[in-house]
Amino acid sequence: AKSGGKAVKRPWLGARLQAVTPEIAETLGLKLPTGALVANVAPNSPAAKAGLKLSDLIVGIDGQSIDDPNAFDYRFATRPLGGNAEIEVQRAGKPVKLTVPLETAPDTNRDEIVLTARSPFQGARVANISPALADELHLDAGAEGVVVTELADDGTAANVGFQKGDIILAVNNEKIVRTSDLDKASKAGSRIWRITLVRGGQQINVTLGG
Repeated sequence: AKSGGKAVKRPWLGARLQAVTPEIAETLGLKLPTGALVANVAPNSPAAKAGLKLSDLIVGIDGQSIDDPNAFDYRFATRPLGGNAEIEVQRAGKPVKLTVPLETAPDTNRDEIVLTARSPFQGARVANISPALADELHLDAGAEGVVVTELADDGTAANVGFQKGDIILAVNNEKIVRTSDLDKASKAGSRIWRITLVRGGQQINVTLGG
């Protein structure tokens, strides 16, 4: 903020972490449910470069122990950019040390637009998902497509139940890859709208009247 930047730049891991439940702890042979389990690693991310793998259990960062994903997120996010962090993981029961480069998530080609055509999307602000946006909205690392970033209170999109963070995959059997695809689909008009979206990691099919 001092240098006139609008946002706080923080390190990007590029992996989705999940809490260790008692069931997971039992499967991993742990005495206590502790640490952060790697559930997803984005290609070409700092996590991938460091060699972090699916099912690795993160138990420490720079000598500090990690009880859960929130503790990791906090400690990782407060590290200064430009250096490295030492992450301790348990892999198949064995301790492994990994060096993760501390760099920001790339934020490219958001092409953010507000949809104004008469359609179920009217009043929604949408953007192409960049790694930075995925990080910001807590989407899966490596998520692709078009995501709802904001909703006008008086817009159709808010009234029909769209939510911030919804990823629009397809409209009337047309695949949505970029915001321009969704703009085109919303302007085409339709009596029936068949929409496929992902919300909270779950794919949902919605049918709405025009």
